[in-house]
Amino acid sequence: MRTVVGIIVLLAAGASCAVACDMRVEAAWIREPPPRAATLAGFATLVNSGSKPLRIVGAESSAAGMVMLHETMMHGDMAMMRDVPELLVPAGGKVELAPGGKHLMLMGMKVALKAGDHVTITLIDDSGCRIAGDFTVRAR
Repeated sequence: MRTVVGIIVLLAAGASCAVACDMRVEAAWIREPPPRAATLAGFATLVNSGSKPLRIVGAESSAAGMVMLHETMMHGDMAMMRDVPELLVPAGGKVELAPGGKHLMLMGMKVALKAGDHVTITLIDDSGCRIAGDFTVRAR
């Protein structure tokens, strides 16, 4: 009986997580890196079709040692990048990850990428739900 109750609790937790992660990763891409590049940027459109906002608080990929949420900011004539603690994807809305704005930084690359390759990057929301996106490497 304990086993059955445990399974029901796990299934209920998984179901609530699926509802909270009602997001899609669309048009995801990474610019083809120059030889031996250790840091790359990832871009995509994050679409939340759910009724609650989602807070993306982390990301990971087996292709990189670390994936961080970043934003490019202008300070006078200088462009600077900074870490951002979270990306808010509004209910029924979307967030663009694009060059010159919010993006993912892949650091400590474990594989050499070329145009046409695919990389899975998993986004993690503040409830622990994980949303995998397929990022295509585009030619420079």
